[in-house]
Amino acid sequence: MLVLGSCGGGGDDKQDAQGLLDSAFRHEIKSADLKVEAQLQLKGSSALDQPVRIEASGPFRTNEGKLPSVDLELKIGADGGGQTVTTGFLSTGDRAFVKFQDVYYEQPQSQVRKANEAIANKSGRRGSLRALGLDPRTWLSEGKAEGEADVAGVKTRHVSGTLDVEAVMRNLNQFVRRSVAAIGGATGQQPPQPLSSQDIRKIGEVVNDPTFDVYVGKDDDIIRRVSGRIEFDVPQDSRKELGGIEGGSLEFSVQFEKVDGNQKIEAPASARPLSDLTRSLGGGAALSGLGAGGGSEGTGTTPQPAPEGNQAAPNSSTETTPDAENFRAYGDCLDKARPEDTDALQRCAELLHQK
Repeated sequence: MLVLGSCGGGGDDKQDAQGLLDSAFRHEIKSADLKVEAQLQLKGSSALDQPVRIEASGPFRTNEGKLPSVDLELKIGADGGGQTVTTGFLSTGDRAFVKFQDVYYEQPQSQVRKANEAIANKSGRRGSLRALGLDPRTWLSEGKAEGEADVAGVKTRHVSGTLDVEAVMRNLNQFVRRSVAAIGGATGQQPPQPLSSQDIRKIGEVVNDPTFDVYVGKDDDIIRRVSGRIEFDVPQDSRKELGGIEGGSLEFSVQFEKVDGNQKIEAPASARPLSDLTRSLGGGAALSGLGAGGGSEGTGTTPQPAPEGNQAAPNSSTETTPDAENFRAYGDCLDKARPEDTDALQRCAELLHQK
């Protein structure tokens, strides 16, 4: 989303719109206040009978040859009420933190260095994520000028069109393949496996009429908002394994405000090791109560922070699930690994996925 960083108008309208998109996606957004909204609606799912809303907001700033600086608050909850999970992520470029229940937990700095080395080796220049395989301009086709609109006080030109879902999947595959080290170093988790050509084709077949809207600054050709809608149908023979889901829709919007401003992102004054968080969350029961703590709404079981040392958290169950064992093994492994030993840190990450 941080690289979305353009649209004009019947014979010549389409050509003008495509030219505006080309121009807009060549402009790098070096800094901005980011606002992301998404809503997922599923048909036929008893577990998700209300739309799920995802909101993220906060400042970001690109950095040369390393992770962007960003301070995002993330909220996930049902649109009709109920539990809302509030968490956050902060990066200074050289350090990365997860925020949970108003406490910051820091990713091992050696892993962040590994991510930055991967970014520097692939891109070398600030904002050149195209070198990592990510090119959002290729996702959009059949642009059409829709006139002007105001976005957060900025006059923009509005272009609508078709979202090429298969192009998106192929492009994300390239990004995953070229960015394995960066993704793993920044998040501490194994990156997703690239999709096969057959998987991409199947996704393209079930998606109906995907659309996009782009709003480009009238005076500077810089993108101010990108939004879209995707509807999909699940094939009859796949519904059972997906819990009865028949189909659904996804709407999203990414908005940039105070573009190229003086956004300041600083590391928190105090933070605990990330292994403290993984140890305190323990098993699946604790994970299901993520929304119950500070900044959350609804009811649930609040996981208690881990005490000092290697003692079990006060609310730990005496009978742990395999997932709980994996988390504890991962936390103990991080505590013992030397920060500069990236191979040892990678072996720790692999413990999360052992059966």
